[in-house]
Amino acid sequence: MSNSNATSQRFEDFDQKSVFAKFESSVLRAESLNFVLEFDSKKARGALDLDLDGVKQMLASKQADIQTTRWINVWAPEKQKEILRTIAAHYAFSPRLLGLMCSDPMKPVPAAAIAPHSRMQDFLHRRRDVPRRSMQDHVQDLEGHIELGESPSLAQGVLDLNHYHIINEVWHYFSVDWDLCAGYNSLHNIHMPSPAEAVTTRRGQNKPAGKRMWTWLVLCNDNTVISIHENPFPGRSGSLTSGELGSIGVIRRNLLNVLRQLSKANDTARSQNPVMTLPIRSGLQPLKDHSGRGSKLSPADAPSLLFYYLFDDWYTTYSLVARREHQYGDQLEYLRGSMFNKADLDHIDRLHHVGRQLAVLKRIYRSYDLIIERILDRQKPFEKAVAPAPDTAIGANARSHALHNEQTHGSIPDVEDISFGVPLSTPALVRFERLKDRIRLFAMSEIQECLDEKEALVLLNFNLIAIKQSNAVERLTRITILLAKVTILFMPVSLMTAYFTIPIPRISDKYTVQMYWTAFAVIMTVSFLFLVAFGKMSGTLEGKPIYRSLTETAFDMSKHALGSKRKKEVDD
Repeated sequence: MSNSNATSQRFEDFDQKSVFAKFESSVLRAESLNFVLEFDSKKARGALDLDLDGVKQMLASKQADIQTTRWINVWAPEKQKEILRTIAAHYAFSPRLLGLMCSDPMKPVPAAAIAPHSRMQDFLHRRRDVPRRSMQDHVQDLEGHIELGESPSLAQGVLDLNHYHIINEVWHYFSVDWDLCAGYNSLHNIHMPSPAEAVTTRRGQNKPAGKRMWTWLVLCNDNTVISIHENPFPGRSGSLTSGELGSIGVIRRNLLNVLRQLSKANDTARSQNPVMTLPIRSGLQPLKDHSGRGSKLSPADAPSLLFYYLFDDWYTTYSLVARREHQYGDQLEYLRGSMFNKADLDHIDRLHHVGRQLAVLKRIYRSYDLIIERILDRQKPFEKAVAPAPDTAIGANARSHALHNEQTHGSIPDVEDISFGVPLSTPALVRFERLKDRIRLFAMSEIQECLDEKEALVLLNFNLIAIKQSNAVERLTRITILLAKVTILFMPVSLMTAYFTIPIPRISDKYTVQMYWTAFAVIMTVSFLFLVAFGKMSGTLEGKPIYRSLTETAFDMSKHALGSKRKKEVDD
């Protein structure tokens, strides 16, 4: 009894500004482990960092009202395995699901321990060890230099995989289980590099820039929502750096925004920023209309809406690909400008890695689309022929749903009206369908457009290289033609000079210097007119099909020099 009273004393009025501020600061602290929040349309209370006994007492106590929503949030699950086992035992999680939630994270490897490799070394390494790459190479995690080395069991041919190994290698991995449990990876835009920085620093990396985080969301049939978040910095000892603390703020931005929507102490800020307003808890401003009556939002919709808004991290999607000038569009535009300055094969390598990053990002959003499809499929009523047995878990969910409808509507529905798993409210279903359309319209279509642009830039680069080579060949050809014309121009004169130098009796004595230069001028003029006529007929005169001719370049340079001189004289 004393433990129950102690647990009750840990809960404070969440509508008070001081308690609300305490929760806000707790979300941004790396040392925070968990919190529990219970709310309805009239009141809300919460507790921070409950221990194992506190969680047991909290689960043993029933909500004060059937309309009360409970939110259990857990950070760093590897540090709270006993608490997770207690929650799993209370809600009858499967052993496999509990094992995945309690998996140990990968150990970080110091960045100094990773030897830098030159581009030539990486190329030779790829050429030499391509058949054995998957078994012998150390794969570096892009976020925190997490290394997946070769284990003894792996060397013996036994695949011993950890949950975090899988989700770190397969970023689009997801899980949707019965009773509406969803697990998925989310990518947070920790640092927004400039296009030039993104192209130069991320060469050779085939995964998008950002911090990958795994999240579990569970909706239970007693109006409880459970959220479990991966530890962003596992195995760290000591205090975090300022950059890492800033990363926590970015990672938990959506969770903090959801938390702010559940307190009356945040009514003023909620009214000033309607874009970030989430209709979860009924009876809050600005959810009331001008007459003072509440909106059509029902307290019974709160668990489903809380589940939805924890899943819908629209700000992260907006920062990654949805906004007009996102990082991948800027990188492609930067590469396009670089191609016109100097087209070479190095751009193909950069475009290849940008395309691989976009492909991974596309699969991540495709996984979100599939999660929504599975969630919506769970809500479809099933037929009488597949009605669950009374002793199965699905049958228990169906009976619970029927009991809830009986208490709410006063009647027990038919089997055809019962859906798989925990039922979602109609507002949440509508929002999931809308989110599915937004993912396809704003995220996947934008990524596909970038992929198409990347393919077009590859072709453009090859075309520019071909044009560059064509220019070089044409320039070489024109130089050759120019040298040939000079040779042809002076060849008759050379023959004439040789004729004048031949000591022929009774002829060489008659030639004078004036006759030599007269013949020289006539032959040079005739040769020049012949070359002009030949070039005109053959189309080999100097022109400007692709580049500026030498004569035109010299003329423009002299004209520019004279113009600058005249301008200087006018200024003086």
